[in-house]
Amino acid sequence: MFPSRRTVLALLGSCTLLAGCASPQLHIYTLGIPVHTDTKSLQVSPQTTIVQISRIIMPDYLDSQEIITRQGEEIRRSPNSRWASRLSLGITDLITNEVAAFQHDILVTDQPLAQAADMQIMVAISEFDVDVSGHAILNAHWAIVPHDRHKPMVRNIAHLAANGPVRTDADTAALMRKLVIQLAEHISRSIPATP
Repeated sequence: MFPSRRTVLALLGSCTLLAGCASPQLHIYTLGIPVHTDTKSLQVSPQTTIVQISRIIMPDYLDSQEIITRQGEEIRRSPNSRWASRLSLGITDLITNEVAAFQHDILVTDQPLAQAADMQIMVAISEFDVDVSGHAILNAHWAIVPHDRHKPMVRNIAHLAANGPVRTDADTAALMRKLVIQLAEHISRSIPATP
């Protein structure tokens, strides 16, 4: 005797629910790690140099929330991990925070300003790949554009590489963070001294 249609549908529904419950947990990553500091309020004087960092430009296939590794020409997207925001936003935040940590006598921001900043930093990442063997590269160029048109524009380029484990998505995120911090150090050192 065959089971009724209602019984078959109930069994299929139960199987679907069980399969959904067995899927791996989604992990969300950020490039930056919050630093706990004492709460304080600082007043910015009118003479403080303000540096604005524009949103990072990068290839479309990388600028997503997916964590990606490469094997040769194949792009592998993690099935159960994501960035908390688009990668360009995460990189912009991390570079801004790192440059601000290096530069104590200027105000560094990536937020809109009421008036033009004294300098604007524009960064373009042309390549940012982590391969399945744990080799990572980051190629970027940037320009520091002064608000004062009589001052020279600074242009630089960096080719960075690092190696590390990539057994997990957390490993991949840590390796990428390491390279972005290296880039931030290069950018910070290229900022012209202020009078």
